[in-house]
Formats: sequence, structure tokens, C-alpha cells
Amino acid sequence: MGAGILIGSKAGKLVLGGLLAAVLLLSAVGATEARAASGECPNSFRVLHDDSIGKLKLPKGNYTITLLDKKKLTCTKAAHLFSRFLEDYDGNLPGKWRVKAKQAAFLKGNTGAGFTVKKGKPSGGGGGGGRHPDSGGKQCPDTFRVLHNDSIGELKFPAGSYYLTRLTTDSPSCARVTKLFAKFLQDYEGNVPGWRINVSKAQFTRKGSGGKGFRVKPA
Repeated sequence: MGAGILIGSKAGKLVLGGLLAAVLLLSAVGATEARAASGECPNSFRVLHDDSIGKLKLPKGNYTITLLDKKKLTCTKAAHLFSRFLEDYDGNLPGKWRVKAKQAAFLKGNTGAGFTVKKGKPSGGGGGGGRHPDSGGKQCPDTFRVLHNDSIGELKFPAGSYYLTRLTTDSPSCARVTKLFAKFLQDYEGNVPGWRINVSKAQFTRKGSGGKGFRVKPA
């Protein structure tokens, strides 16, 4: 008679439990390897408020970043780039990067380097891949309406609605930011005393304040 395991015994239950644990461990390892093979980054990236990069709309929430070629880009670098691109005003990205809104993809020239983003956590869970904004800033609840094509120095603002975002928790209040932006629009030459203007980010920071200010983006 062949040997067997008596399931009803204490020893049998221990063996069965060990086998089940091993199966679960192998499944977890297999899932991790599958994600790694596909280029999916293990940690999620958190967008703290509704945002956009050019025509690509990005509702607030967790996002999974997937590399197009793991040999040409790391997950850490992709998360850093995604955060940087979220600060861009018009979707014209630096360093020969371009955004393809339909695919939610970011490509660097013809190098093959790039990544995609998708709302939702990675299949294996995880967190801490990054967040935007990372300085505690907050998007103001109401949009600002520019009634006609306008500019502040080299920074162009076509007629339409805009989001105003405080850069830090101790930046001017949303009410104050709204008044400041309206005031700055009256100075078409862009001579805004006491403030610095970052044209590529449509960002206004008070000089000597340690980064306090606000950012403007089309709604």
C-alpha cells in the first residue's frame, strides 16, 4: 500500500497548510515577475488634483506607470519626468519629449524611450511612486475666466477658463491668488515687481519666499 497523508491528522493539516503557503508565494512571485517583464512599475503615482498635460486629461487619483523599454528608462526617472510634465503649461515638453494623449504615452524623440500612464494602482498594489504636487500645494476650487486673448510678458493666455494652484500650503490664499492673477494680466509687459515668472510652467513665485506662489493652467 502506498504512503499518504491523513488530512484529518495534525501533521496532515500542517503539511497541507505548508503546501498552500508555497503555492501562494509562487503565485505572488509569478505576478511580480510578470509585471517586471511588462515594464509595469511596482509603485503608484498619486495625482492630488485634476490636471492635464496638453490634451491629456488626468483626473486626480493613483496612476500606474509602465515603461516602454526598461533598458532606456527606469521607474524612478519616469516618475520624476511625469511629475515634471504635470507642471508644464501647454504640453510642449522639454528634452524632445512629446505626449500622445490617446495612448496616455510619453515618448522621447525616436529613441524608443518612453512610458505610459494609466489610472489605477499597479496590479500588485504598492505606493510611494510619487505624487503631484509634492509641496502641499492645492488647486483652487473655482476657475478663472480670461475674457480675451491676453499675455503677461512672454506668457500667453488665450481666452478661456484656467485653474489656479497654490504652490505650497503657506502660499497666498485662493482669494488672494485670484486677485494677483487679475492684476498681473493688466501688465502685458510682464513687469511684476517682487515676483518671478516661469514661462514654461506658467508659474509665479514671490522673490525670497522659498517658493511661495501659484501656477496657472488651462481648465
